[in-house]
Amino acid sequence: MGHEIGHALLEHGRARMSEQVLKNVGISIAAAVFNLGQLSAEILGQAANLAVSLPYARRQESDSDLVGMELAARAGYDPRAAAAVWHKMQKLAQGAGRGQPPQFLSTHPSHETRIKDIEASIPRVLPLYQKAQR
Repeated sequence: MGHEIGHALLEHGRARMSEQVLKNVGISIAAAVFNLGQLSAEILGQAANLAVSLPYARRQESDSDLVGMELAARAGYDPRAAAAVWHKMQKLAQGAGRGQPPQFLSTHPSHETRIKDIEASIPRVLPLYQKAQR
């Protein structure tokens, strides 16, 4: 829940809309300047999606993970539990035979990346949790 609140606090919805508008305007301008046909403009759009939109979305997901951990820690919940949640999610996906798409094709970081990022953030948020325990 803290993760979703993080999206709201960081205004990711508004930022994604702005990013999409800018991307679409850029593609339209490039298509007009270079006299691109419909297919070429669509290919340019897919390239922009892979190069800009997807990495931007993954960064927002990682940022929301961190905000969620901070909120949980401040509320007295152990932030180390976040890594355990993603280890469970990873096992569930593997057990169900559902792999993840390659990270570069996804709007979300891979389970491995999320776990690594969360574990790297523990030293930053653990003091917030310890302070909340007092």
